[in-house]
Parts: sequence; structure tokens; C-alpha cells
Amino acid sequence: MSGAEKLKEKILAEASRQAEAVLAEAREKAAAILEQSKKEAAAEEEAILAQARRQAEERKHRAQTIAELDARKEILAAKEKCIEETLAQVIERLRGLEPLQYEDLMYKMLLAAVQTGEEEIIIDEEDRSKFTKEFLRRVNTAIQRQGKKGKLKIVAESRNLQGGFILRDKDLEINNSFPALLRMQRDELEPEIAAILFSE
Repeated sequence: MSGAEKLKEKILAEASRQAEAVLAEAREKAAAILEQSKKEAAAEEEAILAQARRQAEERKHRAQTIAELDARKEILAAKEKCIEETLAQVIERLRGLEPLQYEDLMYKMLLAAVQTGEEEIIIDEEDRSKFTKEFLRRVNTAIQRQGKKGKLKIVAESRNLQGGFILRDKDLEINNSFPALLRMQRDELEPEIAAILFSE
């Protein structure tokens, strides 16, 4: 083998080694890049899954909170309905009192409500038979003993009051109907009614 051939062979061998080294380095870099990409993809996948789990948990928590609020609203609405029905029953029982009991109740209510003794009394048409002349005389006599004028009178006008009465003095009206009195006392009555109805 001549010197030129040996040189050629040496150059080719060196080039082959260099090419192999470059290829090996490229393979290593490619493998490293691939490994890094896998790690990044796995980390990103884990982050996406973690975020999805958090969002799912938040949605579940929100849905549960909304369901609990809705349930509380339903319970409150049911309790409110029970209280309304109880108050309606109270009015019905007051209206259904025996005539003498009803008269006694109206007597006490009038004595407590009268300011001057000259007011007009407006009643429900159904109660007209309960407010007799004798009853009115008795009330006026008691009012005079209080130092007021005993000139109450029942007017022909009637209103749908569901029991009780309205006292009118000129332009001023005081509503003493059962529903109005219960509305005024509702804040005090409601906790007591609730305690009776919903105590365990």
C-alpha cells in the first residue's frame, strides 16, 4: 500500500470516527431532548389533571353549597307557610268565639283603643249582630267612667275586616281588626309560634 493510499485511508477513518462521534452526540442530545419533553409533558399532564381535580372539587363544593341553600330556603318557606296557616287559624278561632266571649273581647279592645270617646266604629257586616245597642251603651258608659265622652257610634259603612273593628275620628282611622293586630304583633308572636310548631 502506497503512502497516498495510507493517508487516504487514515483520513477516511478519521472522518468516519468524527461522523460517528457527531451522530452519537446528536443521538444523545435527541435522547436528552426527548427525555426532557417526556418529563415536561408528564409534569404538564399532572398540572392539568391537578387543576381539573381542583375545578371539579370547586364545582362539587359550589353545587353542594347551592343545594344546601336551596334546601334551607325550602325549609324556611315551609315554616313560613305553617306560621301563616297558624295565624289564619288564630283569626278563625277569634271569629268563632261564643257571642258573649266575643262581646267581652270587643269591649276590652274598645276601652283600650278609644281616644276621645266620639269616634265612629266601622265593623265587618258579619259582626253587625254582635254590636248591639245594649253593647254600645255598656261601652259608652265605661268610657265616660274613664273621663272621656261616651259618644261612640257604629256607622252604616262596613268593611271586610275578618273580626275586630276600625275606630275613625275625623280623618284618622285606627285599625283594630284581627289581621291588623296580628300583623303588628307578628315579630313578637312568630318566634313563639315557631318554638311551639318546630321544637323537637
